[in-house]
Amino acid sequence: MARELWWAFAAVAVACFWLAMAAVLAARRPLEPAELAAWASGHGLEGVADRRLEPAARYLGRSRLCRTVGGAVPFVAGTVAPALWAATRGLPAPWPLGLFGARSWLAGYLAGVLVAEYRWARPRTGVVRSAALVPRRLGDYLPARVVAGMRLAALATVALVPLLAWGPLAAPVPVRGLVVGGRGGALATAALAVAVAVAVELAARRLVGRPQPAADPGELAVDDALRSTSVHAVAGAGLAIVLLSLSVQVGLVAANLGGGPGRTAVVALSWACAAAALAAWIRVGHPRRWAVRRVLARDAGGPGRA
Repeated sequence: MARELWWAFAAVAVACFWLAMAAVLAARRPLEPAELAAWASGHGLEGVADRRLEPAARYLGRSRLCRTVGGAVPFVAGTVAPALWAATRGLPAPWPLGLFGARSWLAGYLAGVLVAEYRWARPRTGVVRSAALVPRRLGDYLPARVVAGMRLAALATVALVPLLAWGPLAAPVPVRGLVVGGRGGALATAALAVAVAVAVELAARRLVGRPQPAADPGELAVDDALRSTSVHAVAGAGLAIVLLSLSVQVGLVAANLGGGPGRTAVVALSWACAAAALAAWIRVGHPRRWAVRRVLARDAGGPGRA
């Protein structure tokens, strides 16, 4: 059957490849002035001179390209390669959306954010970088509810492990010719969720604590806004990965249940977690407005707000 449909698999491979290439080419274009103005306005930089925003435009364009390439690589590897394999070898339809699906795309996206940030943060000739002389907290750059939500989602994924690994729902489930679930699947999904939650929170805190250039308040404000943009992108992708892992775990519970309204409700919950993951990536990773609320020490008169 698969050999008879080789043309369909080949068409899927070609379409996915060109979709990824189109996304990368679109990400290479320079940042439009309107896009830069919208970003500056959303981060409370209306009064900053245009010359201060020129480095931000270069960073935002580079970060967009790195994120897109990071997501495109696992997308192509997970869709194009299996589709071509099925088209040429006559094998059954490949696992949909790659081995790890959208979680692998988000992991590549997250890696792209970190690559862009750490390339930008390297000391350059003629630029003096020093540790910040004022306190910086993760909550000033990212809503505390995002970190709390990621922790809770990871804990919920772990909480389902006993039920799936040793409880009445421990039997593996055949899905599209593969046997998934059981003790190994539940433990692997929970381990992935916990590892991502821990790694993302540590990475976000590391981004917040990286040295800043010792410069005037305008440059510090732009640096804070760029730092917040990277922290949001990392947290949005990480939260989405954890929620997708929870969706997989809940889906395994639904697959082991019999028919009836109980199974329908669990399936709906699994889809709700997947929808929440998409919303987290969009809303948390790409906020329209977020002004850093870091406390700045005045020269005299006590602390003030940025």
